[in-house]
Amino acid sequence: MKARPIFKGFTLIEILVVLLIVTILAGVTIARLPTFSRNADFETETRRLQLLFNMARQESILDSTEFGFRLTDDGYKFLKFDDGSQSWKDAESPFQVRLLPDELRLVIEADSKGFSFLGENLPPILILSSGENTPFRLILQSKLQRASRTLMSEGYGEFVWDEQ
Repeated sequence: MKARPIFKGFTLIEILVVLLIVTILAGVTIARLPTFSRNADFETETRRLQLLFNMARQESILDSTEFGFRLTDDGYKFLKFDDGSQSWKDAESPFQVRLLPDELRLVIEADSKGFSFLGENLPPILILSSGENTPFRLILQSKLQRASRTLMSEGYGEFVWDEQ
C-alpha cells in the first residue's frame, strides 16, 4: 500500500483569511491616527498667517491702503479701510474671512495706543500704508499638541514667528 504524501504548508483559504484580518487591523489603526492631519493644520495655519500678514503689509504700502486684523468667534479676518465711506470693510481674497479648525485658537496681545482713525472702533491690529503697524503678539495655540507659536511685530518690518 502506498503511503499518502504529507503536504506541509498553508492552504489558499488560510492565507486569504490572514490577509483579510491584517487588512482590517491596518485600516482600523490608520483611521485612529488623526494626529498627522491635525499637526498639518497647525503648521499650515502658522505659514498662512505669516504669509497673509506680510502680503497685507506689502499691499498696503503699494496701494496706499490701510489694513486691519480682527478675531472672529471661530477664526479671523482682515479688514480694509474704505476711504469713500470712511469705514472698515471685510477684505477680499486672499484676505477673506478664515475659519480655524476646532483644535486651534488665536489670542491677540496688541498695543494700539497712539492710533486713531476717526474715533472708530479700530481693529486690534492695524497695518498702515506708511509701513508701520500696531506692535503685537498673535499667539496660535493647538489644544491637541499643547503647543503654541507667537507671530510678532515691533511695529515695523516683517512679521516673524517667535520660536518657542
